[in-house]
Amino acid sequence: MATYRPIRPGYYEFCIELGYNSLGKRLRRFRTLPCKGEREAKKIAARLEVEFSDENFIDNDNIKFSTLYENWKKEYASATLDPLTQEGYEYVFEAHILPQFKKATVKDIKARDIIRFLDEGIKRGDGQYGIERRHRCIRSIFKYAVKYDYISKDVSLDVPKPKIRPRKKEVYDSEEIAYIFDLLEKNNVNKRQKLIITLALTGGLRRGEVMGIDMDEDIDFENNCIYIRRSIQYTKQHGLRIKSTKNDEERTVTFDEITMKEIYEYRRERKKEIMKIRDEYKGYKDVNGKVVNLLFAHIDGTPYAPHTVSQFWRRIVNRYELKKISFHDLRHSSATYLLSKGFNMKAIQERLGHKDYKTTMNTYAHVTKKMEKDTGNAFLDVRAHKS
Repeated sequence: MATYRPIRPGYYEFCIELGYNSLGKRLRRFRTLPCKGEREAKKIAARLEVEFSDENFIDNDNIKFSTLYENWKKEYASATLDPLTQEGYEYVFEAHILPQFKKATVKDIKARDIIRFLDEGIKRGDGQYGIERRHRCIRSIFKYAVKYDYISKDVSLDVPKPKIRPRKKEVYDSEEIAYIFDLLEKNNVNKRQKLIITLALTGGLRRGEVMGIDMDEDIDFENNCIYIRRSIQYTKQHGLRIKSTKNDEERTVTFDEITMKEIYEYRRERKKEIMKIRDEYKGYKDVNGKVVNLLFAHIDGTPYAPHTVSQFWRRIVNRYELKKISFHDLRHSSATYLLSKGFNMKAIQERLGHKDYKTTMNTYAHVTKKMEKDTGNAFLDVRAHKS
């Protein structure tokens, strides 16, 4: 028989009971599948019972890694991973992991096999972030294998997580930030591009978050803030989509009155443009089917691809011979500037939308170390004036 339960909006987990093996072990298989409701769930459960009947049953005790990978994609990755993350994981599997393990029987893979595989990559000089990502992918597929009863023990738990030496992030200091704002003002930079850069620098917003602002619902001029609720994402499978933020959490980001005035004026001009085309304006539906009226979008309301933001930023950097940093590093520049002004780490964590306080601490450890160094001279003035 097959039972089922909803696990998140639009997805059900199905459990198929297959009886017991010769050793008395209970045989069950789990599947996580898209499902609209109770009626559809009953139909899927009935179909799964037929598919897993004795004549169709696959011996999962001897399943190959390549087969497990295909099942992981269909039953686990699509339901639990963000589409962009899934796309990245699939590349890592197909480019690096499958060539090594695809013919192996899953139950025969030992922790030492995985350790040797990762060590070989290190010896070849593969980047530390690439090695760490392979480890993450392997953890994901073995977690799936245990949950769905392909194996009883997750051997990947015995594989040490590769150590990462954080890269020093290139950021703009306060003088460079002031120079950029002056440059944007004096050189007649496109208003849309200027405002996108401003929001990344003053708000510490991610690229997709800037592009996902709803001009009618997300901007609060009375309280000088923007509610960050969604993000624009592009994947090969889904194309452009409006989804929730990276950590599926909304946050409120406050801005200075100059920035809010620039937003107000840009929004007013955008609404005038939309009025000219009226019936041709479409807006754009998010993943839940709700129409979003994007602040930054084509005239008909369809979103810009996120990579176009990085492209115009690179052009500006080259044109005005700025220090070369990525658009995402404007976010890091924002946080570093706030830290240098004495704002506490907790406030910055909330502003950036980091789910874990440790993420903020690890990312900006180099700044706090410099601040700690400066505290050594904090009492210099009073000691120098002792009688």
